[in-house]
Amino acid sequence: MLRLAAVLLLIACTASRAEDSARRDGLVAVCVGCHGAAGIASAEEIPSIAGQNEAYLYESLKNFKEGNRPSPQMRGIARELGDDELRQLAHYFAHQPYLRGVQQADAARAARGKEVYVRLCQLCHLDDGKSTTYADYPLLAGQSLPYMLKEIKLILDKRRRVEIIKHEMLELVSRPQIEDAIHFFAGQRVAPDQVSNTATHPGKRTKHGRFRTELQEKPAD
Repeated sequence: MLRLAAVLLLIACTASRAEDSARRDGLVAVCVGCHGAAGIASAEEIPSIAGQNEAYLYESLKNFKEGNRPSPQMRGIARELGDDELRQLAHYFAHQPYLRGVQQADAARAARGKEVYVRLCQLCHLDDGKSTTYADYPLLAGQSLPYMLKEIKLILDKRRRVEIIKHEMLELVSRPQIEDAIHFFAGQRVAPDQVSNTATHPGKRTKHGRFRTELQEKPAD
């Protein structure tokens, strides 16, 4: 009797896993229609999400669902999904190889953007955008230039919500300088083994006060 019960339990668990896998595959199929096979997009204004930080992907999906991040198409998809499904999608794409298409960034702007990166961005976006200080920050190296320019415009126009520390840092430089930094990130050539999507400080940020102090104490150029 115990052996029969164990066999039945094993069959039930296997069937449940198969159903979960089929459900996840169905969700992934919806995503790759825009984000490309295995999360590598071909359209310029759509981000590649393969190998992106899992916590960042989850938070993005949640913000789309709750209307905190503007995108009618993404909100329409995300609001139909439960929290567990959002987490499944984030987990799946985070575990795909980090590949980004080769694109031509403006070399002069990228060189100026390197200076902006060293001054401000590298506190959180490490290794030229190949890693991050916190798990729910995005990896930026090699990301689509038109996509990043579109998103930073939404942020600067206050149409996309970001935490206060990002607004404080963005206010220290001009819009053209911010766009230069984006050219710098977009121009990075990245192999999957050069990227770390395991952040050094998993979870939410806890050092806002220290960052604010550093910025306030930084002498003006």
